[in-house]
Amino acid sequence: MDSFLPPFHWTNLLIIPGLLMGYTVHELGHALVAYFLGDVSQVEQRRISLNPFRHLSWLGTAAFIFIGIGWAKPLRANPERFRRKYLDLFLVALAGPAASLTFCLFSFLLTLTIAAVIVYVSGATTDQVFALLFPISTAALPQTLDIQAWAMALTVYVASASFWLTVTSLLPLPGMDGFAAIASLVAYLRERRKPAPRYQPGRGRSNLSPLTLDEAQKRRRNSVAQIHFNVGVEYHQNREYDDAIARYRQAIASDQHFGPAYVNMALAYLAKGRRKEAIQALRGAIQFADDRKTETEAWQLLHQVSEVSPFNRPVEQEKMTSIGSTPWTDVTPRPNWLALALGGTAYLLAGIFVYTNLVQDLIALLS
Repeated sequence: MDSFLPPFHWTNLLIIPGLLMGYTVHELGHALVAYFLGDVSQVEQRRISLNPFRHLSWLGTAAFIFIGIGWAKPLRANPERFRRKYLDLFLVALAGPAASLTFCLFSFLLTLTIAAVIVYVSGATTDQVFALLFPISTAALPQTLDIQAWAMALTVYVASASFWLTVTSLLPLPGMDGFAAIASLVAYLRERRKPAPRYQPGRGRSNLSPLTLDEAQKRRRNSVAQIHFNVGVEYHQNREYDDAIARYRQAIASDQHFGPAYVNMALAYLAKGRRKEAIQALRGAIQFADDRKTETEAWQLLHQVSEVSPFNRPVEQEKMTSIGSTPWTDVTPRPNWLALALGGTAYLLAGIFVYTNLVQDLIALLS
């Protein structure tokens, strides 16, 4: 059976830094495109992150090291949040390979630039530098974790990892981006060719298929819930708390998992001094909300309410009114752009430091 597998050499492990970078770029490409197309669940899943371990599949990484074909942790997109369901799924599926290919080209150009700088400064020949970075035989591979091994790991193997990630992800196999892209494109073309349903007089039922009808009902339900929620927020801001509570209840009746309606209903109850009803609404948010941001907000409000003393009525009323008078409107999960910017800057500075020292060591070796 060993004859069917590529020969394993310890230098296969040198691809690990390239895989960590490649997986991060690949999955971040998926997640950012999905987010900007409307799928904010990527924030809740914590996939818009520069932390490579959020994107890592241990089995896929091991497979890549030993057989040369692997995969990252699959990204779960929510197509119901896309405006153009199948077309947006197609774009999300291709975003990862496109990001990997771009990073591969960047890494390859960086490798050539490093090689050119070493040739120019050290006086070594191009053949010497390329033999160091691109060994073509097993005998030319490094035997220990020396400067040559580090140079290969941070140049050639980074580009190679992103290239093979691009190729393998485009394979038309279930679970791969290529399969998802083809399936979503076929579904999109079928949807476009499907004739629009026509109304036939004298019939009380639509010609829509059950699946299409369910989707239409779901979109309508969510739209109605959002309308009630928005009107409730207006009443809330105008301190018409009874009308606001009624609207929030209607939003929940239209969509039981509409978390922000529970939170704002709790705030309206607090503004009215009804602590018990507010706590019940917050418990409803924690139990039924389908997004992590609402759960976090509900827990924070519960903590604030628990700090209000129930024994001093005037003080209690004043604090609860202060907490509940303003509705919660920042309901859409957003990435931590500041953390991403700081993380990206830290990676950039670390990269400059590492590659500068790498070039200096290679120049000293070949001089």
